[in-house]
Amino acid sequence: MKVAIPVTNGFVDGPGEGLEVMIYQLEDGKFTLVEKYENPALRATAARGLHMLKSALDKGINAVVVAEIGPPGVRLLKGKAKIYLAPGLKVEEALERLLKGELPETDKPTHDEHRHH
Repeated sequence: MKVAIPVTNGFVDGPGEGLEVMIYQLEDGKFTLVEKYENPALRATAARGLHMLKSALDKGINAVVVAEIGPPGVRLLKGKAKIYLAPGLKVEEALERLLKGELPETDKPTHDEHRHH
C-alpha cells in the first residue's frame, strides 16, 4: 500500500493545512518514506485540500491518512484511495496503527464544506 499523509511538525494534519506531504510505502509489516514535498495546498486559493490529494493521487497512492477531510476530498478519493483518520497522532504512531489495522477508515467527511481564510 502506498500512503500519503499531510504533516505539520510531525503530526498528521488535514489535506489543506499540512505543511508537507509524506508518501510512505507499507509492505511486509513496515513502512518506508519514499517521498516528501511541500504541500501544494499552501499556494492554492480555493479547494486547498484537493490540491494536496490530487498531487498524491498523481504519485500513485492508494490510501491517505488525515486528521480531517471535507466533502470535496471524499468525492475526489471515492473509488481511488482509502481514507484513514488519525487526528492528533504523530505520523509514526498513525503508521504503526495503520499497519495493525487500528486506524478508522471512513468514506464520509469529518466536516461540512467551509470557506475559511
